[in-house]
Amino acid sequence: MSGRFAAEVGVVLIAAVMAVSCSQQPPIVLPPGAPTAPVTAEAPSPEPAPASNFGGSAPGSLISAEPIEDIAVDITELGATATRVVYRSTSGVTGEPTEVSGTVVIPGGTAPEGGWPIVSYGHGTTGVLEACGPSRYANLLGSAPIIAALALNGFAVTMTDYQGLGLAGSYHPYLDSKTFGYNMIDAVRAARNFMPTLSSRWAAYGVSLGGMAAWAASDRNAEYGDGLELVGTAAMVPVSDMTGLADAAANETMTRAQYPLLMYALHTLAISHPEMNLDDYRSGFAKERWDDLLECVPPGSLDVPELQTRLQASDLKPVSREATDRLRGYLSEMALPKQRSTTPLLVMYGGEDELILESWTEKALQRACDFGDVIEYELHPGEGHGNLDSSRSMPWVKSMFAGQRPVDTCELNR
Repeated sequence: MSGRFAAEVGVVLIAAVMAVSCSQQPPIVLPPGAPTAPVTAEAPSPEPAPASNFGGSAPGSLISAEPIEDIAVDITELGATATRVVYRSTSGVTGEPTEVSGTVVIPGGTAPEGGWPIVSYGHGTTGVLEACGPSRYANLLGSAPIIAALALNGFAVTMTDYQGLGLAGSYHPYLDSKTFGYNMIDAVRAARNFMPTLSSRWAAYGVSLGGMAAWAASDRNAEYGDGLELVGTAAMVPVSDMTGLADAAANETMTRAQYPLLMYALHTLAISHPEMNLDDYRSGFAKERWDDLLECVPPGSLDVPELQTRLQASDLKPVSREATDRLRGYLSEMALPKQRSTTPLLVMYGGEDELILESWTEKALQRACDFGDVIEYELHPGEGHGNLDSSRSMPWVKSMFAGQRPVDTCELNR
C-alpha cells in the first residue's frame, strides 16, 4: 500500500487532493503538564497472543484479519502493530447486515490489568467510493498520526472505514448517522474478537465526519452497545445536522468548502432513495464532470482541486422548491441527535467554521440538551474547521476512563 497524503497532525491533511474541509483534522495536542501517562515502546510480552475469534453472524463478528506490514512509521516507531480487519455490522438505512473494513492498532508493551482500553476513532471525509477506505493505505489516509497519539497514551485503537469504503459489495451512506454509529460500535467488537484480551471499556473519538460517527455511536449505544462499556464520546467539529445545506444550495449561499460535501451527500442519497432524480440537484459543470469530481485516489484525484475551482453555486442548485424540500427532508432524517445519549459527550466547534456553520452545530446541541444529555460543549471563537484547538480532548477522554464526573454545559445553561 502507498499513502497519498502528508500526514502531519495539525495541518490540512488531505487538502492537496480534495478541498473537503471534513479532512482538515484538528490536532490532538496536550497542554503542558497534562496527565498523559504515555506508554513507551517496549518489547512485546513473550506470552503468545490469544487466538482471534473468527466467524459468526452477530454484529462485530470477525471475517478476516491481515497485518498491515507497511503501516506508517508514526505507528511502528511506538512498537505498535496494525491489522486490517473485515467485520460484520448493520446498515442504518435498511437495518440489514453488512460487511465493513477497518484498522485495529495494538500498542507495544504490556497491557494494563483488564486489558488495553479501546478508543474507536472516526476519521474525516476521504470520499464516497470503494477505493477511499483508509485501511488500504500505509498512512491511513492521514489518520496515522492521530491514531499513533492515541496508542502512545495507552489505548488500543480501532478505526472503521465506514460502510462502502475499502470494501466492495455495498455503498457509502455519507452523512447517515445511524450507519456510522453502528460501524463505530461494531469496530470495537471486531477489535475484541481480534484480540480477546482487550478491555470492554471504550471511548468514541472523532473529527469532522468522524465527529458525527463518534456522536452517533453515543446516540446508538443504549440500544446497540450491549456487552460493551462506553465511558464517553469526544466529537471535534462534528458534522451533526446538515439540513441547512438544502436551503443554502437553493439560495446559492453555500461556501465553497460545502460544495464537495453536498455532492457526496447527493451521490449516496440517489442510491438509498431510488426515487430521487439526481439531475434535480446538479447541472452545468457539476453534471458534466460528476464522476471526476467524486474521485478519491490518484491518478484521477490529482485533477480534483482544479476541477472544484470551476464549480459554480448554480451548478448545485435544486431545480424547484419541491426538490429543495425533499433534500431538506433527506438530510434531516440522517442528522444528529436522534435520541438521548446515556453516556457523557464532549463537543468542540469553531465560530469561523466554513463547512459546518456555528448555528447548525448549536441546533444539534440544543436538541441534545432537550433530550437530557450530559454534554460539555465549547465554542471556539475565531477558530475554523481545520485549526480548532482540541488540546483538552485527550485529557477529557482519559478522565472519563478514570471515572471523573463530567461537566454538563446543558445543565449550567438552563
